[in-house]
Amino acid sequence: MAKIVGAFASSHTPLMSLPGADWGKRGVDDMRNRELIRPSDGAHLSYEELLAQADPKIASEHLHEDVFISKFNNIQRSLDELRDRFVQTNPDYVVAIGDDQDELFFDDNYPTISVYWGDSLTHYPRNLNRPGMTEATRIAASVYGTEIIEYPTDPKLGLHIIEQLMERDFDVAHARYLKPEIGGTIGPATWYLDYQRSTVPRKQGMSHAFSFPVCRWFGGLRPKMVPITINTCYPPNWISPRRAYALGKAVREAILNWDTDARVAIVASGGLSHFTVDEELDRMAIKGLETANGEILTSLPRYKLQSASTETLNWVAVGGAMGDTKMETLCYEPGYRSPAGTGCGCAVGHWAV
Repeated sequence: MAKIVGAFASSHTPLMSLPGADWGKRGVDDMRNRELIRPSDGAHLSYEELLAQADPKIASEHLHEDVFISKFNNIQRSLDELRDRFVQTNPDYVVAIGDDQDELFFDDNYPTISVYWGDSLTHYPRNLNRPGMTEATRIAASVYGTEIIEYPTDPKLGLHIIEQLMERDFDVAHARYLKPEIGGTIGPATWYLDYQRSTVPRKQGMSHAFSFPVCRWFGGLRPKMVPITINTCYPPNWISPRRAYALGKAVREAILNWDTDARVAIVASGGLSHFTVDEELDRMAIKGLETANGEILTSLPRYKLQSASTETLNWVAVGGAMGDTKMETLCYEPGYRSPAGTGCGCAVGHWAV
């Protein structure tokens, strides 16, 4: 039977790759963000409304260049440590859990759970000359490199996971290839998503939730991957904490039932809270992961899990996959970048077995 040899996770916010001296530039970008949520009650507010209600301590304690630089340096040390541990583990395969944000899926057919089981998946570097792209976004996008990577995925393990999930009553979408160009619209729907997001058809490969680990902390390794995409972000069929955790448990059972001697790692990226920092949500999730407490992870408040904070559920799924194994937090930094409290909960974690 196959063996799970560990799990690895990190946030993938631009703050994970944008030098601290430039964090304030990203804060300026937040003034245009239409997906800002008030952490206390989940209300959907404008930047100006958040700013009017924000705790003054955010500006006085967090919004200084030396603080930005210190947090950024700690994040980079932790990502380097995660890379070193991943390389040392050197798995044969990875099962990657991530979400999709206007990349592969749109309202023509947006699955809650989708497994890719083709032969490869192409990573394309970010276009650094997109119209309207700010300097902060351009700097952060450089983490995705300059080369096209034809990343090996695994049809055998992918098919096995699909069949095992179906046997466990998960209704799983699947894909074996991508269309040459992908685009469409998302929303309006319910909760915070009260407007339409639109993406013109363009060449698109691996979603950023999978590309960030490959480019930042896989250390040049190319273990065969099975990408599992869960809809964390977009109502009405977004996944719940309970379902994400159960999915992780089912994925674990599928891997352990695979009739090979393969060494498999679980990986994920995303979250934690954003686009407004919610330290209460972040620390609740981290506590559940550090104590392998499924009750905490499955009862994260739904009203807090809106907008991109829902990427926390990628971590919840890994928690389900790792069962009683506790996560070691390599870092957590509340990445405030504006006086309105916008930013991201930046985290790096490892489950050793």
